[in-house]
Amino acid sequence: MGKSGCTQLRRVATMSVAKRVAEEFGCRLGEEVGYAIRFEDCTGPDTVIKYMTDGILLREILIDENLSQYSVVMLDEAHERTIHTDVLFGLLKKLVKRRPDLRLIVTSATLDSEKFSEPDGDILLFLTGQEEIDFACQSLYERMKGLGKNVPELIILPVYSALPSEMQSRIFDPAPPGKRKVVVATNIAEASLTIDGIFYVIDPGFAKQNVYNPKQGLDSLVITPFSQASVKQRAGRAGHTGPGKCYRLYTESAYRNEMSPTSIAEIQRINLGTTTLKMKAMGINDLVF
Repeated sequence: MGKSGCTQLRRVATMSVAKRVAEEFGCRLGEEVGYAIRFEDCTGPDTVIKYMTDGILLREILIDENLSQYSVVMLDEAHERTIHTDVLFGLLKKLVKRRPDLRLIVTSATLDSEKFSEPDGDILLFLTGQEEIDFACQSLYERMKGLGKNVPELIILPVYSALPSEMQSRIFDPAPPGKRKVVVATNIAEASLTIDGIFYVIDPGFAKQNVYNPKQGLDSLVITPFSQASVKQRAGRAGHTGPGKCYRLYTESAYRNEMSPTSIAEIQRINLGTTTLKMKAMGINDLVF
């Protein structure tokens, strides 16, 4: 019996899920349950459940095209359509034909369509990047300070990819009794992270996307309206662990006319040079998606 591998889109999600599963499994992290992210491998010879970013699994299949150590592979959050996940779809589609014993599981978050108000619960605010988030957190802090001590404390927690892991992990700490927390996040919190206690979501409808300009030969982060599918996914964060409510800061007309039905896959908007070289190194000249 081989190992079970499960991909996550982001480092903090990989570490937090592995930690939780290890606790439920009753072992130390890095023994039967471990994780691997870029520059950090917390696994051992006894590891049977391995969480990793999709980039790590792509690197493993580059080294061992048959993934001979694994008997089960799970691609989580498949609806995000990252470049690594899309390429893994093609590679694993070929692999399961060569290895009928390999079990491939593809999962995607589901939307809880029943959302309504409750008085308790934490808040998740989506913004596009670090500068916006830092400004919003400072504004919230000053506003709460101006309300005085008679108002219950609002715990303000930013989260974005450049933030140190120990600060990112604070978003999982439950709010003390009588207090409420607000998590101000990029789309890192849209699907990869499940934060218990989030009942309210505030969605401006925008996000930064990495886009490659072939004429200039440059990658750039562009603020663009999100797709209808993505904003539905954001709304689902409000009802993931209990009934919740989503406040959308855009009109119904903007939703219907300015947002595309689905997100443009990363494979269609970034530079494929590095990915193509990896496939050439594996001796792959064609790939069917």
